[in-house]
Amino acid sequence: MQNCLMKLSDNVKIEDYINENLNGEAKTTALEFVAFLRENNIEFYKDNSVEWKDQIYYHLKFKSEFVGFIAVNDPDEPQNLWTVWSDDCKAFENENIAPEIKEKAYKYVDFCAKCGSCGGGRRKNIFGKEFKGVCGCTFRIDNPETSDLPFLKVMIELCRDYILSKNVTEHYDLLIAEGNDPVRDPQELQDY
Repeated sequence: MQNCLMKLSDNVKIEDYINENLNGEAKTTALEFVAFLRENNIEFYKDNSVEWKDQIYYHLKFKSEFVGFIAVNDPDEPQNLWTVWSDDCKAFENENIAPEIKEKAYKYVDFCAKCGSCGGGRRKNIFGKEFKGVCGCTFRIDNPETSDLPFLKVMIELCRDYILSKNVTEHYDLLIAEGNDPVRDPQELQDY
């Protein structure tokens, strides 16, 4: 089976598509968000599957794990200049989030639209509040504006930090399984 994801090369950049398809605040916001993603080592993969062929749709990954998706100028949704989705992440269950971020999050909960990606929606605890019928993506932000950037950035940071913490935990679990439990390290090494 042919791989339908293509990591963007230096010749093809999402910024080029944004510059070609967006104007005004939409363009400025999208470029700022993409710059933030690049600063945080998020990789962009263009989806060339049958569903998204000839469309501007990207998977966003950190350390090979999904953190979100971006579509630009989707012909199936002409009212949306660009859309950002999160991926599903345990970090979205954290209740210790600033109230203004929670307010935006609750506004952008992505309820199941029967597209087939989530099997009919799920029950999710999002930042301390229970929701029913939530899509697998958790959040969907159509036509993000500059005022949405703080939420978009926190959404990505939470996913990124969760992946990092999960990788650290897996690393130490592997060490313990090999009989190299850091608890047994000399005090000087533990302090380090």
